[in-house]
Amino acid sequence: MADHPRFGPVARALLSEWGDPPIPERVHTTLRAWLPAAHPLFLQLLGLVSHEAVRFFDLETLGLFGVPVILAAFGHLEDGGLRVTQYLARSIEEEPPLLEAATEELTGASLVLSYNGKAFDWTTLRERCAYYGLPFKGRPVHVDLLHHARRAFSGQLSDLHLSTVEESLLGLERTGDLPSDQVPVFYERYLQTGDPRPLIPIVAHNRQDVASLAALLDRLLVSEPPDHAR
Repeated sequence: MADHPRFGPVARALLSEWGDPPIPERVHTTLRAWLPAAHPLFLQLLGLVSHEAVRFFDLETLGLFGVPVILAAFGHLEDGGLRVTQYLARSIEEEPPLLEAATEELTGASLVLSYNGKAFDWTTLRERCAYYGLPFKGRPVHVDLLHHARRAFSGQLSDLHLSTVEESLLGLERTGDLPSDQVPVFYERYLQTGDPRPLIPIVAHNRQDVASLAALLDRLLVSEPPDHAR
């Protein structure tokens, strides 16, 4: 495009603004100004960052709004696979160090992927940090895969719950999985009894959410390779 007689000046200006090599945050800012969040070009931002700087991200909380975060999971691409790191609050008093650990993970990330994370997980993390007066470090590019699943697969699915996407598109079936709305119930049972066994399904559910994000990303990239981006 830089040599195009009509669009060349704009293309050259953008290339200059983005830097050499292109800085993902600057490219992301340009795309956000012109394109909807579900546009396939947002997935191509992955080509601008190292695998080590990508994080898959999911939180577990005690409800929807203004409640503690009890578990945070981050997926790291490593040696051709996915390594999941989880931070668990063993009591409500441990929420602040959990939040500090989560924001530290984001400090080392250039791009974060979530599922409905822009509406919930990311917002919740920022609000809980503000509640405790903790700095919210790190401003990585955030790609919410729910938007891309809605664009690519909504006509094929009854709904876009992650469990539906898993079963219908990814060939994954969660046997004995804990529903998200039961996470607060199980955590409260753990707090009341001191028995750690109710934590096991919470941790497993959280870990699977992150693993499913990686599988969904792979499916989206296969469904829409770069030369089909529009």
